[in-house]
Amino acid sequence: MKAIHQITPFLHVPDLPQALAFFCGVLGFEATYHRPGYAYVTLEGCGLRLLEEPTRRLTPDGKARVAVYVDVADIDALHAHLAPALAALPADRVEPLMDKPYRQREFQVRMPDGDWLTFGAAII
Repeated sequence: MKAIHQITPFLHVPDLPQALAFFCGVLGFEATYHRPGYAYVTLEGCGLRLLEEPTRRLTPDGKARVAVYVDVADIDALHAHLAPALAALPADRVEPLMDKPYRQREFQVRMPDGDWLTFGAAII
């Protein structure tokens, strides 16, 4: 059996240029492939596939459909690096860096379509 290299989620976004501005401009991802309606973005070896679906919206109750968790080696360093960009986002789009009772240190950012992107690391 071959080892699994990575799991790459597909994120269905209503506006691809807006999603690219968020992932690349705010969070520091790199668009390694881009064509109309689709992009592949990477951050330190991990990737996300962005598929534009203009009619896709949050559920009627306002809850996100997808939550993506990105495991990182040094959560404090990543948070410090992103702090200026995170501070520029509306307060309701960012959950602060904190230790969770399930032994993870993490922070969350609400993506342009309303879904959560969580960055975290195990508390050892």
